[in-house]
Amino acid sequence: MNKFWVITKQVYKRHVKTKSFIISLLLPLIVAGIALLLPKIMDYFGNDDSAKISVLSNNPAFVQVIKQNKEHFKVNDSITTKKAAEKALSTEKIDGYLTLSEKNGKFKAMYTTRETAGNEIMTQLSQSLTAAKIQLKAAEYGLDQQKLTDITSLVPVKNQLKSDKQLTESQKDVMQAANLFLTLIIFFFVISYANIVAAEIATEKGTRIMEVILSSVSATTHFLAKLTAIVLMLLTQIGCYLLVGFIAMLSLQKTDMIRGFVDQLANFPVSYLILNLLFIFFGLLLYIVLAAMAGSLVPNVETVAQFIYPLTIFSIVGYWGSIVATSIPDNIVVIIGSYIPVFSPMMMLARMNMLAASDLGIFISLGILIITVGLSFLLTFRLYKSNVLLYSNEGLFKTLRKSFAYAKK
Repeated sequence: MNKFWVITKQVYKRHVKTKSFIISLLLPLIVAGIALLLPKIMDYFGNDDSAKISVLSNNPAFVQVIKQNKEHFKVNDSITTKKAAEKALSTEKIDGYLTLSEKNGKFKAMYTTRETAGNEIMTQLSQSLTAAKIQLKAAEYGLDQQKLTDITSLVPVKNQLKSDKQLTESQKDVMQAANLFLTLIIFFFVISYANIVAAEIATEKGTRIMEVILSSVSATTHFLAKLTAIVLMLLTQIGCYLLVGFIAMLSLQKTDMIRGFVDQLANFPVSYLILNLLFIFFGLLLYIVLAAMAGSLVPNVETVAQFIYPLTIFSIVGYWGSIVATSIPDNIVVIIGSYIPVFSPMMMLARMNMLAASDLGIFISLGILIITVGLSFLLTFRLYKSNVLLYSNEGLFKTLRKSFAYAKK
């Protein structure tokens, strides 16, 4: 047991002090921080994006209503003729000019610009002009403001959900964003830790140090110690993220973004939050165990990428599958993929968070994942004893067949 903890501490301390671990620890936090600050940054740099226009109309009501829309328009009052407007447009003093005309009680408008106006500008112009026309017609028909309000007021429509397992549109938007971010973190973890585990074993094996180590400690102790150290690294990183997230929520709890997030989280089943952590932990553990098996087959550190290539492909498929699952969680391919252990940590997690999977389906998928982790651990544990002293340059699958043959002896 003493040798076990010596190896565990040595591997753990060596890795957590490396620049690569610190970068992998800080990078997601930096990305999350940028994502939180992005709206403020956009507001700071984009607070003066209103269009500079002139309005050519004999009716001051139209000019006035557009001037009131200061968020989208800056009206140049000094331009009153078409000739002056065209000159200002050509010298880029204005972004466009609006010409209004009336014939037989019908209004027409033409917005002239140097380049195509965006949909938002055209929509705002149409809404502003329509509001002005309604006011003019109301005065013409003798309607007071109260009657006009009664006529134009919208009929409120609410969506009543008969099922508890449905998300509102706002909740769907939040969960889709959360899913994309969460599965990206899982994918990042899988790629990082699969390489760390495989390289850790392959480095000692490639330099023949493994033979010296195994002369003083059993292969079983060596394997379990390294695996424990890597899992502790993973828990350290996850713990840091949870702590930083908790502190950030306490510090920013009064902001609209955090309030909205907390409100959405309050409507989410608590059990699903626990299931999220279980899928993440056991999913990463599965990839770590499989990477340890691949690392024990590697003849030298230069061939690590070749031997863990299948795991990389699995993680990429799982990640893109989770993106599809976020949009169409009931697709048959997505449903099947959410029960395959190498994909379920991302795909079932996405379906679950979109409330598109039944409780039974979630627990079946989690059960399959946990059983697969256990079986993978037993298989890796059995093969590791012979693999660490097996040196073959015949590729992954041929080396794996040799490993099974040695394990049977």
